[in-house]
Amino acid sequence: MKLKKVTSYALHALMYMVRHLTQLPVSIEAISKAEGVPKSNLTKIFKKLVDAGIVELATPRSKGYKFVNPPSHTSLMDLFEVMEGSGLFKDCFMKHCECGGTPENCYIYGAWQRSTKKMAALLTETSLVDAAWNHPEHKFNEHPTEMPVEP
Repeated sequence: MKLKKVTSYALHALMYMVRHLTQLPVSIEAISKAEGVPKSNLTKIFKKLVDAGIVELATPRSKGYKFVNPPSHTSLMDLFEVMEGSGLFKDCFMKHCECGGTPENCYIYGAWQRSTKKMAALLTETSLVDAAWNHPEHKFNEHPTEMPVEP
């Protein structure tokens, strides 16, 4: 499984917010500068995060965002499903193979299904707080380039 770069951008933006929880609300500009994520990407990402109920504008006129619920209540799986879509682990990674296999009659598909269930469980039990405090802080780069964000 390979996540889109914008999903990584979203995770880093939210980890930044967790690390600066006492300083929220925070603007997209501040996150962009601190994390090296293009502002235009963050604008699109935060629209998705607002629509999903993960973050909200602090006030209707505010340019700063805060969490809707404590970040310990949002899992990595929640975030990944918002950014990547649901069903991250539903298909066999060899889905382009026309074998018609099922987890019951294909060893590879069965192994994939068993391992992705474990991964899904791990992502579900890992909160934004867990991720933020167990991941090194870094910037993406000094001159970020825009990555397309799917609607």
